[in-house]
Amino acid sequence: MPVRRSLVPLLAALVAATVPVGGGFAPAATAPDVNPCNDEILQLKCPNLQMKPPGDLRVRKAGKVLRLLATNHIVNVGAGALELRAEHSGGATRNGYRFASAYQVIRNRLGAPVYFPEAGYVYFKAIPGQGHYWKYWRAARFELWTLGPDGTRENMVRTGPKLSYCFRDLRRVRPFARSPRHRIYPACSQRFGRKELQLGVSPGWADIYPSSYHENWISITGLHGCFAFVHRADPLDDLIEEREDDNVGVRTIQLPPRHGRVAPRTCRGKPSP
Repeated sequence: MPVRRSLVPLLAALVAATVPVGGGFAPAATAPDVNPCNDEILQLKCPNLQMKPPGDLRVRKAGKVLRLLATNHIVNVGAGALELRAEHSGGATRNGYRFASAYQVIRNRLGAPVYFPEAGYVYFKAIPGQGHYWKYWRAARFELWTLGPDGTRENMVRTGPKLSYCFRDLRRVRPFARSPRHRIYPACSQRFGRKELQLGVSPGWADIYPSSYHENWISITGLHGCFAFVHRADPLDDLIEEREDDNVGVRTIQLPPRHGRVAPRTCRGKPSP
């Protein structure tokens, strides 16, 4: 029986209850904390997603739209893997895309899996010149924020089209002991007929997309002044993580660009975390 994150406080009263997982059993939560990662009985090895600050900033014009392109990194620095699974029946559609409901798999300290439903969606996304991939929907969001006099973020004024990620082990960027030396989660499947889907990022590994990748931009048309350029992981809070307060990477930029480049260090103050 899967564990719903919203039921964790209720399960605090069920000290003797157990939750079947895989071929064995994992004890139900007993702590009132709504984050299962903090439950002392479940003892989950949860992921923790962080975004590096936007990198390799480039300016390109597309018609009347001035775009700021950026490389982005989602890094898993948690104790366990981010793992998502979905079963595709071939029939579900949404806005013309093929969608499959995802559930998250988190292993406990004994290695047994615990399943959490309602973990967002996986869908079959077209990438120009590459075909289709099964990707995780709403994995991240690009944002532009105005800054106050003290450098804190005030108002979000723009968002970018980049939303979807394969969630894969592309590069090992944190060589700590819990990080596997070899890829566990490969590139996303391009087989539409595949029924069982699995995506993930191992501890210490990152899913990385270069600034030239499809939709890796945000519009800066008509903007003037200092802004916080934010890359945010899991913007809808669909994923269970060790922490929910460290999902953003931020870079301060001055607009409009000069000579086709954005100066990242000309604004006073620092953006808020």
